[in-house]
Amino acid sequence: MGRIKRLDPVVSSQIAAGEVVERPASVVKELVENSLDAGATRILVEFEDAGLEMIRVSDNGCGMSREDALLATERFATSKLSSIDDLSSIGSLGFRGEALPSIASCSRLLLETRGEDGDTGTEVLVEGGVLVRSAEKGLPQGTTVTVRDLFYNTPARLKFVRSRSSEKQAIVDTVMRLALAWPDVSFTLKTGGKTILRTSGQGLENALMDVFGPEAASSFSPVSWCEGGLEISGFAGNPSYYRRQRDRQVFSVNGRPVKDPVLGRALDYAYLGLIPHSTYPAAVLDIRLPYDQVDVNVHPTKAQVRFRDEHALRRGIRHAIAGALSGRALAAGRREDEWPLETGSGPSKGPAAGSYQAPSGFTFPGKAREAPPQYRDPLSTLRELVTAGGELPPRAPSLTGENAEAGLTGHSWAYLGSMADTYLLASTGSSLIIIDKHALMESLVYRAMLKGESGSQDLLMAEIIRLDPVEASVYEDYADVLAETGFGSRLVGERTVMVTSVPMVLGKALPPQSIKEVLEKLAAEGKNPRVSPERMLDAARMATAACHASVRAREPLSREEAEALVIALEAQPEAATCPHGRPATWELTLEEIGEYFGRSSRKGRTRV
Repeated sequence: MGRIKRLDPVVSSQIAAGEVVERPASVVKELVENSLDAGATRILVEFEDAGLEMIRVSDNGCGMSREDALLATERFATSKLSSIDDLSSIGSLGFRGEALPSIASCSRLLLETRGEDGDTGTEVLVEGGVLVRSAEKGLPQGTTVTVRDLFYNTPARLKFVRSRSSEKQAIVDTVMRLALAWPDVSFTLKTGGKTILRTSGQGLENALMDVFGPEAASSFSPVSWCEGGLEISGFAGNPSYYRRQRDRQVFSVNGRPVKDPVLGRALDYAYLGLIPHSTYPAAVLDIRLPYDQVDVNVHPTKAQVRFRDEHALRRGIRHAIAGALSGRALAAGRREDEWPLETGSGPSKGPAAGSYQAPSGFTFPGKAREAPPQYRDPLSTLRELVTAGGELPPRAPSLTGENAEAGLTGHSWAYLGSMADTYLLASTGSSLIIIDKHALMESLVYRAMLKGESGSQDLLMAEIIRLDPVEASVYEDYADVLAETGFGSRLVGERTVMVTSVPMVLGKALPPQSIKEVLEKLAAEGKNPRVSPERMLDAARMATAACHASVRAREPLSREEAEALVIALEAQPEAATCPHGRPATWELTLEEIGEYFGRSSRKGRTRV
């Protein structure tokens, strides 16, 4: 008897579901995409317990007849393909006919729908891939799909679900990206009876304000570019609105939200030299191109696509961003009156715009140019200052041991001066130490918080801060962590928080807006599976330390403040490494200095 046999249909459907239904957010994505394909203009998404207990998606789309509703729960039943040739020109978001049956195989799925020509609606209940009942029901036009007890019959899958906070964030992020990709559709997202996100469905500019808030939306510039069959539209973040993560990068290809590395790298290249190293630009871009120029059938969840001409796409993104930034003289954050305009080699004319004028200081990435001064590598600035004969403060102690004690009374180290308002120079008597002011401040603040040496300062007037949907979700989950870090706050609206006190560390209070930076860090940390409360508290401390150091680094230090930093480093040598593991100091011994100047051999003998 042969060993190979056909799998039971229920088992095979659950295996297939593993490709489509990775997590609760995958269910939300598939159901919302079905609603969009049905022509819905209003979509309501509700969920409980991070989507594991319940997910419901309701729309006002075209709906289905009884016959179609029954077929929709069977595998490979779809209205969007009829032949193999259709795969090369897919215009819909869904097309495989796998979503509903895959979801139904690992949950209890209730489908309620009425078509535009029907007098009554249809109700279909499927549990674990098995049809339980179907019946007529009075319903409005449209479709509502309710998914309960996700993964109830696949306990192994349930074990690998991430933390509730992580899954909740994923759902919010999924709906947020779909709302920005389809700005003419009104989205509402609710959980626990609270509305997390609501968009008006009145265009992308309004959607940006609905999702990110009016203040953040004002930091974007419109993008409109067209060449041949490629169209790129949307909004690009100003260089000053850079992020530490890619959380504000939203790409859609023919209306399909994607997270594609090709698009991310192209956007990074478009901002090359305009934003600091290891940061990311913000952008919401919709890319339209002929359907046969993109393959959307290369990923199980359709999260990535493959382009026929990646070079043309990268070039298009660079030109589109260049046009948006140069049009408002925003490259490198310069003021408009600082740009001498001249004709640039812009993109080909689009439908409604001719060639644009590019600032003389702005060139497309790939051409040789000098990076903007405010974003230059600090080390290169330091080298130029030294080459130009930059002087240390007068009466600075010498690098030799004889005068070291003259710098800081009662201490063996001597403060010598600063370079480029970024680095501090100190002598230990036997070596020269170059100190990264920002990194040292961050390290000292973090260690002070670990030792319980931080506090909280009440604000004279409470400040109202508006959060984006992901930040609001994180706030609800980790409000106690924020309180332990030093933020006194409470929700006063769906996505509005009132800050009444802020962390006070080393005699310096943080600005209230820094709560958003801490929430951003917590959101990133919360994506890790089964993250512990202790780890989240540590992440909040690191984010607070980074905010504190960032604020102090922008302020010029008096000599007394600089000397205090040097004394603190001498007393806490472990602070020579910042919380992220980066060095905060660079030490050059007298032997190394002498060897560089040819005054000592490798054996340490002094040359005459």
